[in-house]
Amino acid sequence: MLRAVSFDVFESEIVSLIGESGSGKTTMLRIIQGLIKADAGEISVGGAAIRGPGYDRGIVFQQANLLPWRTARSNIEFGLELKGVGPEERRTRADELLGLIGLTEFAHQYPHQLSGGMQQRVGVARALAIDPEILLMDEPFSALDAQTRELLQYELLRIHVQTRKTILFVTHDLDEAVYLSDRVIVMGTRPGHIKAVINVPFDRPRPTLTEMRGNAAFLELRDHIWQQIRPESQGVSR
Repeated sequence: MLRAVSFDVFESEIVSLIGESGSGKTTMLRIIQGLIKADAGEISVGGAAIRGPGYDRGIVFQQANLLPWRTARSNIEFGLELKGVGPEERRTRADELLGLIGLTEFAHQYPHQLSGGMQQRVGVARALAIDPEILLMDEPFSALDAQTRELLQYELLRIHVQTRKTILFVTHDLDEAVYLSDRVIVMGTRPGHIKAVINVPFDRPRPTLTEMRGNAAFLELRDHIWQQIRPESQGVSR
């Protein structure tokens, strides 16, 4: 359940939603995608009210959920097929995105032949293929090992520089939220509501997360966000 949630995400921003489980982060994302109908209020993308799923929004889930009988290229083409894009244009667009995510040589591989990180890259490319105005990401790296997760965080920033897509990113990870974002929205529970909106002052392009962790300002901001979450966390330690 959400209560009086209101915020803006500006063009080309990366904004993260963070908070305890049950604060409504994923629910909010699914309402924006049009997968869940809101009981009240209005959500708009580019000034147009959302009435259901649309090609102006792409979504990347916690699991890649690739179609197992389709190759990496064919998975990326899937949304374009649904849009009625012709085969030649689909292939060209998919090949461009395979290059963007660094998987050109894996175009003909099936999901079971790809690592978890590769599958998530294909999932990101599939969402980008339809050229959405906003990319919605629901903890897309949470199931990956720490090394792969940091690699894909860095890759997402690289992709963002090249595409300038607006991104709304759900995460439980404080480092991830600070590292990726221009702003962090902290959500509270019972019911889900916005507790704070925090600006992230670091310039882009950003170094690796490992380098950022050595920055005193990064650690101070991380701790500040933690303090916004901690009162409702019933003493759970960092």
